[in-house]
Amino acid sequence: MLFLNSVPQAPGLRSALAVACGLACVLADTAWAAEEVLAPVVITASRTPQALQTAPIGASIITAEQIERSGVSDANEAIRKLGGVAATSDQSNGRENSLDLRGFGATASQNMVVLVDGIRISENEQANAHLASIPLELIERIEIVRGGASVLWGEGATAGVINVVLKRPQSGVSSAKLAAAVERFGGYEALASGQWAVGSVVLDASTKRVRSNGFRENSAYKQDVSALGVQWRDEAWHAGLRVVQEDQSSDLPGSLALSKFKADPRQTTSPNDYANNHETRFLGNLAYQTGPWAWQLDAGHRLRQPDYQYVSFGSAAVRGQSTQNQLTPRLVYADALLGVDVKTVVGLDWQDWQFNKTGTDGLETGSQQNQAGFVHGDFNLPSLTRVSLGWRQERVRKLGDFPGNAAWFMDPAVYQRIDNLHAGELGVSQTVLPQWDVYVRAASSYRLANIDENRQTPSQGALLPQQSSDREVGVKWAAGGHGATARMFKQKTVNEIAFVANVNANTNLDPTQRSGVELEGHWAVLQNLTLTGTWQQVSAQYQSGPNAGKEMTQVAPHSATARATYRINDQHTVEFGAQYLAASRFAGDESNQCAMRVPTSALLDGRYAWSDRVWTLAVTGTNLTDRKGYNYGYGCGDPSVYPYMGRNLKFSVSRAF
Repeated sequence: MLFLNSVPQAPGLRSALAVACGLACVLADTAWAAEEVLAPVVITASRTPQALQTAPIGASIITAEQIERSGVSDANEAIRKLGGVAATSDQSNGRENSLDLRGFGATASQNMVVLVDGIRISENEQANAHLASIPLELIERIEIVRGGASVLWGEGATAGVINVVLKRPQSGVSSAKLAAAVERFGGYEALASGQWAVGSVVLDASTKRVRSNGFRENSAYKQDVSALGVQWRDEAWHAGLRVVQEDQSSDLPGSLALSKFKADPRQTTSPNDYANNHETRFLGNLAYQTGPWAWQLDAGHRLRQPDYQYVSFGSAAVRGQSTQNQLTPRLVYADALLGVDVKTVVGLDWQDWQFNKTGTDGLETGSQQNQAGFVHGDFNLPSLTRVSLGWRQERVRKLGDFPGNAAWFMDPAVYQRIDNLHAGELGVSQTVLPQWDVYVRAASSYRLANIDENRQTPSQGALLPQQSSDREVGVKWAAGGHGATARMFKQKTVNEIAFVANVNANTNLDPTQRSGVELEGHWAVLQNLTLTGTWQQVSAQYQSGPNAGKEMTQVAPHSATARATYRINDQHTVEFGAQYLAASRFAGDESNQCAMRVPTSALLDGRYAWSDRVWTLAVTGTNLTDRKGYNYGYGCGDPSVYPYMGRNLKFSVSRAF
């Protein structure tokens, strides 16, 4: 189980690609139905703006329009429902479901990097990044890049990167918005946001309050978020600063034995457990452009203060604090040389993380320093060939001091690791026909154990770095309002870091392998009707050791989403969606001995909205069939499970100024 940052957690490809290509060909024959010609989609998770269609990466974009139209409550929900990313329930009863890009199960959150405008908000603890705290009104788009990305983003980017890009306030434009919503289970939301332009300076501010009694007993949730930003721009310079304050409080209903879940999924066995989090983030950017050269600087500071208590486990209240500072200067060159469009970036990454926690066993401390240099180049040749390559060298120093019982904590209680790591990548994309591109990519990546994982490693010392190698091939097609992507991937990992139930410790696993197929597409069937969908097949297995050939736990072999949007007229819109997650192994079943599995889930959602561009009224429903289920559990026989929420209806109103 995962208890925030206190206790480590317990526990046919070619045919598919051919079908995807055939489907894309059928869609191409019907491209005449699309009357809207889409502008080229640009992605910035490569640290320089690049056209997505020809980029040799597996990436998806969620736009602000899609977010608003779907009625999702936060960025985490948007990534699941609109981006097709598999996820399991948030065990701390918040809104931060564990997102799993490429089949990492229990450690999915630690194997991807989450960014806001290129500033890392991923945790160095066993906790999910706080995506739900980002006001939706500030989001321009969400970029999802699958596959190893350590060259540009360092440790932890093994499964990929999620980059939330915020809107750039427009000079000379002032606006505001007020919104409110009520929902089932005693919930409500209130939001206010606005921007003010004063010459070349633009200010923006937003505040959001969320309250809910929750689906289960002892599952009340509170969140207050405020953000203030300032942007300044002239012909050559651009500077920005944003401050975000989040206060979150969650009562923890805990897990239920399966027998208790069947009797009443809304009950709790931990009526007094809770977890709170207070977080302040500063994000700054500075850029200067002259001719083909651009100098850029990203800086971030985060102060996180959690406190929690698991009365059901007999633990005392725990209070902690962590600070993270990061600085990334980089130089970008973009120009045409001898008929080749060249875009290169050279940069440095510095990060410093400090941690302390007080509890029954005394004061626990930890620290981490990262120092890295990276270079990445992108070359568009006259032959419509695009080559992308890069390299990163990183030095990581980790320290930890854990008081307490040696049976639960690492022995010795003080550890230090200094690792020098590197990552590389090479991708080639080729336009083979108008609107058709194919690509191949190879990359390496790495991650190190976080402080929670290193805490519970009896007599073992600090865990070794995890290292992975990726191979990927894909095909992309886009025409007007239509588009489709199919990609196959294989990733091999050594020294993977995970919790193993039968030794009750975090450890470096025997070699593992993940492979699969990912499909996604959108189809403008009619001028007012759009269909979108995603499908992922993934196989995650041990390659050697006592579990060789066994499936890894908490990895759904299939997941899919489907959405239909119908614009009745200029004022009325209806959207329906479905999410599917196949059955998976319970946590702790590394030997695949359990006859039972976490069951499949298929959840439906929908939204109706009326808008006259000033007022918007909407009703949104999730889990419309009121399916009682769970998508995370551990143990065997009578396993413990975390139920997901039953049917919820939300009524909202907003006014733009």
